[in-house]
Amino acid sequence: MEPMEFCVLAGLILVVIATPWMMVVFLRDMFRHNSRTGSGGGGGGGIIGAMLEMDRIVNPAGQHVQEAKEVKQEEEGIGGE
Repeated sequence: MEPMEFCVLAGLILVVIATPWMMVVFLRDMFRHNSRTGSGGGGGGGIIGAMLEMDRIVNPAGQHVQEAKEVKQEEEGIGGE
């Protein structure tokens, strides 16, 4: 058996074992989480936090950039006195 065939075989075995195991772990964690939070649970906080973090990453200094543009315009005399 060549090394490449061995790597492919090992990868396939790993996928066949790991995929069902991960599904079981995911489902078990999902049902455990629902029992802890009670009925109506809230899970929206995580999504909102992730969206705020993504906005911070994509637009890290939005206000600072706007202020810098205003200062530049004033220096060039476009929006200044």
